[in-house]
Amino acid sequence: MSNPEPPNPERLAPFTDNWAYLKTELAWLDRLLMVAVSRQKRELQELDDFALTGEDRVTRHWWKGIISLTGQPNYDQARPPKVPRTGGSYAQQLEARILASQRQGVVLALPQLRDRLQLTLFEKNVLLLALAPEVNQRFGRLYSYLHYQHDEADWDLPTVDLCLRLLCRNDQEWRRSRPLIAPNSRLASLGLVEWLNADDTTLLSRHLRLTEDLATYLLSEAPDPTSLDAWAIAPAAEPGESSEIPAESWNSLVLPDPQLAQLRTVAAAARATDGTMVLLAGPSGTGKTLAAKVLAAELELLLVIVDIATIAPDDDGNIPELEDLANLPPCVLLLKNAPLWFGRTPTAESTLVQSWVIHRRRQPGLTLLASPYLQSIKPSWRQVMTGVVEFPRPDAAARELLWKRAIPQGTKKDRALRWPHVAQQLALSGGEIAILAQTAAALAQQSDPPTLTLDCLHQALALHHPGMKLTKPSRAKQSKPKQKS
Repeated sequence: MSNPEPPNPERLAPFTDNWAYLKTELAWLDRLLMVAVSRQKRELQELDDFALTGEDRVTRHWWKGIISLTGQPNYDQARPPKVPRTGGSYAQQLEARILASQRQGVVLALPQLRDRLQLTLFEKNVLLLALAPEVNQRFGRLYSYLHYQHDEADWDLPTVDLCLRLLCRNDQEWRRSRPLIAPNSRLASLGLVEWLNADDTTLLSRHLRLTEDLATYLLSEAPDPTSLDAWAIAPAAEPGESSEIPAESWNSLVLPDPQLAQLRTVAAAARATDGTMVLLAGPSGTGKTLAAKVLAAELELLLVIVDIATIAPDDDGNIPELEDLANLPPCVLLLKNAPLWFGRTPTAESTLVQSWVIHRRRQPGLTLLASPYLQSIKPSWRQVMTGVVEFPRPDAAARELLWKRAIPQGTKKDRALRWPHVAQQLALSGGEIAILAQTAAALAQQSDPPTLTLDCLHQALALHHPGMKLTKPSRAKQSKPKQKS
């Protein structure tokens, strides 16, 4: 196996100390807020020009859509012009400087907290929003303005609504991020934030602030890493089907010895080198997802499963989810339907995927690409993989073992049902066997007493694989001849 080092287009200087890092993050937040302020100024100007009553202001979302304004917007009315950026996105450049700082022994409080507690990018930025008014009251005044509050009850703390509006770029991100900032979320349960006016208003209107201990830690000139022990470590909540350390062992896998040996080598490579990226190729149900779980358990890392088929580029051809995937905590990341990005006719811009791969290869953890066919992945991508593991369909002996494992323990089985006969006749994958066994076991519970019979399998086959038939074993194989006494 080889693990070529991706090119580093630009060497960025490390931060000199924690405050140099904070100034950079707060400058980014300031720009983000000024864009939001300019948008709100424009909306309020429209209201002043056309709203005649208080009712008009309340119903602005209905009537403003049918009014066409003329004139050229100025800086206060719209987003300022984009400044050309070299060397990758802001997030990529920031992460490069953080890594450079860590290599030189510079302790950065917020990145250290993010990595130790395995926070998502959204959670980290929420903490930054809550920290900003502790540094400069200007941020609090901007929050108050953006809250649409213009009375004596103005707040200088961010609301849930403001956090979601500023940090989410679309409805999908909004839905995914809202539970991460609820009162029962990890941020609150870990003692990182506390809620104000939590009982007398909606969730979106609630304000949050950092606990005093966390604010003190984040603003330290020389943060003490041992301070993090005060907050418990909790599993990360990243996008995907799974975000926990699995419990599966190597005994869970029913694979030929060569494939098992390859997977053990993958685990060893992931321990020794950051950015290990491996292609898992094989038909559906042959054990690719289970192998990812076993590797995550072996490496004691979180498992994050993402189906690329559920991610679509936006109208500009960008993929907002790539930034989240690039900033995952140390984990095993399994990308299903990999040909959609890494195939011969990808649905995403190759430059975006290439940039993400370069960034991902610099991160600790393991990345697994799942494809039903090896040839579905473009040869140029196959060549840069750390390794390739091909998953074959199970043979008759493997299928017999899979059937025995798929039936719940304690299930009574009829004598006429013989696993060697079933495995020989039904050439199924492990995933297909698991689904059939689950249905057959459920049907067995309807008999009295509950018994798994050949008829249960016939009914399950009729549901899931109507074209397949399972014949009864011959009587000679079904029962042994009686011995004379």
